[in-house]
Amino acid sequence: MHHNLIKSRDRVTHDSVLFQKMEERMILTQLENTKRLKEFNYIFNEKGQLRHIETNQPFVSKQYNNAMNLDHEWYTAFGRTLAEYIYELLEKGCGLKRLYVPEDAAEDEPKSFCFTSEGALNAPSKLIVFVQDRGVMRAGTWSQQLVVHDCLDTGTQIPFIERALSEQYEVMVLNPNDNFLAIEMGHSADAQSEHKVEKPKRGVESHEQHMSYIWDHFLSKCAPMSVAFVVHGYGGLAFMSLLTERAEVMNKVYTVAFINSNHDVDHQNVGPTERDWIAKNCRKWLLSDKPLDKPVSSMRKDCPQVSAGTENHDLAPATCLHPIFKYLKKVSNTQKTNQFTRSPIVTRRSSKEKLKRTADSN
Repeated sequence: MHHNLIKSRDRVTHDSVLFQKMEERMILTQLENTKRLKEFNYIFNEKGQLRHIETNQPFVSKQYNNAMNLDHEWYTAFGRTLAEYIYELLEKGCGLKRLYVPEDAAEDEPKSFCFTSEGALNAPSKLIVFVQDRGVMRAGTWSQQLVVHDCLDTGTQIPFIERALSEQYEVMVLNPNDNFLAIEMGHSADAQSEHKVEKPKRGVESHEQHMSYIWDHFLSKCAPMSVAFVVHGYGGLAFMSLLTERAEVMNKVYTVAFINSNHDVDHQNVGPTERDWIAKNCRKWLLSDKPLDKPVSSMRKDCPQVSAGTENHDLAPATCLHPIFKYLKKVSNTQKTNQFTRSPIVTRRSSKEKLKRTADSN
C-alpha cells in the first residue's frame, strides 16, 4: 500500500511554499510540539516525513506486543500530539489564527476552534473555506494516514493554504471533527483502564453543526459571491446539508470544488433551485484511473465531473491541487466578466440625457 501511495504521489507536481526553502523547512524542528513528538520517539524530517528518532524508519502502528489497550491508548495520545503539531504549523508556518467557538462560551466550557487568515473576517473579496472528511482528522489535515505514512505535503491542507495565500485569497480552515472533550473520570470497575466521558462542545456537536455555526456567525456576513469551498469526502455532504438549510448560501458562495464527495442530491432531498445552482457553479473530482482533470461519467451526476488522477480517496486532495486552483481562477475571472457585462453601458446619448435631467432638476 505504501508503495502505491508513493507511486501515486510521484504524479503530483509539488509546489508547496512550506518545503521549497531550507529556512522554511527549519520550522519543523523549531516547533514546540516537536519536543512532544520526540517523547513518542518520532520526528518529521526536512521532507515532512515522519521517522523514528533512533532508526530513521517509517512509522509503525503496533507499538506493544500482545497489548491492544496499550496500543490504542498510545496511538490516541500520539494522534492528539500530531494534531497539535499541525495546528502549530498553521499558526507559525502559515500565519493563521485560532477562532474559538462558540463565541459566547463560558471560561470553563469546552470550546472548539477553526483557523483564519488575517483578513478572513473583514469582508474579503476572495475567501476559500477548506473542509475535510469525517474521522479523526482535525483542522489542517486531509488524511492522518498520509501524514503518518507518507508526508505532510500529501496529508495536510498546508500546500492548499500556502497556494491560496500566495494568490491573494483569504482562508478559513474548519475543524468539523472536533466535537467533544474527553474528560477522565478515574479508573473503571476492573481497574484496568481509565474511564472517560465525552462532553459535547455546544453548537458544534457534529460535522454539520460545526459548518452551520461557522456559516451563521461568520460566513453569512461575507459579501455576495465572495466565498469558495474546497471540500473532501463527508465535507461535501455537510456542505449540501448547509445549502438546503440556508438559502443565502447561493448568494454568498460562487463555487464549490468537491473532492470525491459523499453527497447525494437525491437522498438529501435537494430542491430544484439548489440543483440548478450546483449544476452551474460546482465541479466534482472523482476517483478514477483516467488522467487528471479529464471528464468522467458517474451515476450521480449533479455537476461537471472530472478525474482526480488517482483511485485513492486519501490522496485525492493532493493530486487535485493544481486543477482546483486553475478552476477557481477561471470561475473567478468568469464571474468578474459577467459582472462587467451586466453593468449599465454608458453611451454618449445616455450621458447627455443624464446631464439634461440634472439641469432640469436644478
